[in-house]
Amino acid sequence: MADDSTKNPVIGNIVDAFRVLDTINLEQEIGISSLAQKLDLPKTRIFRIMKSLEEVKAVKQLENSNYCLDYHMLKFAKGVTIKNRIIDIAEPHMKKAVEITGESINLGMEYKDDLVILRRMHGDFYQLQTSLRPVGDLYCSGMGKLFLAQRDDNDLKRYFTNVPQRTVRTITTFEEFKVQQENILASGLSFDDEEYEYGLSCYAVPIFDSKGVLQYAISISGPSSRLEYKGIDFLMDTLKECALEIQKDLELTQ
Repeated sequence: MADDSTKNPVIGNIVDAFRVLDTINLEQEIGISSLAQKLDLPKTRIFRIMKSLEEVKAVKQLENSNYCLDYHMLKFAKGVTIKNRIIDIAEPHMKKAVEITGESINLGMEYKDDLVILRRMHGDFYQLQTSLRPVGDLYCSGMGKLFLAQRDDNDLKRYFTNVPQRTVRTITTFEEFKVQQENILASGLSFDDEEYEYGLSCYAVPIFDSKGVLQYAISISGPSSRLEYKGIDFLMDTLKECALEIQKDLELTQ
């Protein structure tokens, strides 16, 4: 058998795919011909790379036939156009809410069965801040349950087929969530009552687009005892006002 130790271990297709992603990230959106010219690669090679990246939702094709980064890249890159837009809109309102409440304010969106945190602005320190992830589960977070509440029964049954129980308060079954779903849809509010981590609570409200479709969610999180001490009604009123201002500014760009 031939010795492969001297062969180049670099896989050219993967290298070229990342060159493509870097270029799209820089340009925001770009077509296949322009990519081929910039990267000095055949258009047929670029085409195959783009179709592969599109299959895994790393890029998407726009109406003008150009490509931009898709939601899957939110886990890795900050160059997604829609992400930057909502963050630019939300940040001043989130900052104001942090100043008023002294608690952490989080902005998130749904991607498939995950909750992606687009922006987190920290308030007063608490130990669990350092362990919170940028991509999390829907079923054990206030924001995530807002998105789950929009789903039909068949999709919810599929989702709750096998979810782990993080604490004794975590909702892990379709039947349990159906009770909460009714309340969430009626009130427009959602909460995580130490369902993700003991001692940590989170309250969330939706952000809709101009057509009334849930696009994003915003939440306030912190130690359960501290949130209760400050007053849940006060915190929720501040959060609702923050979400409303973000929603108004977002509608102006749509």
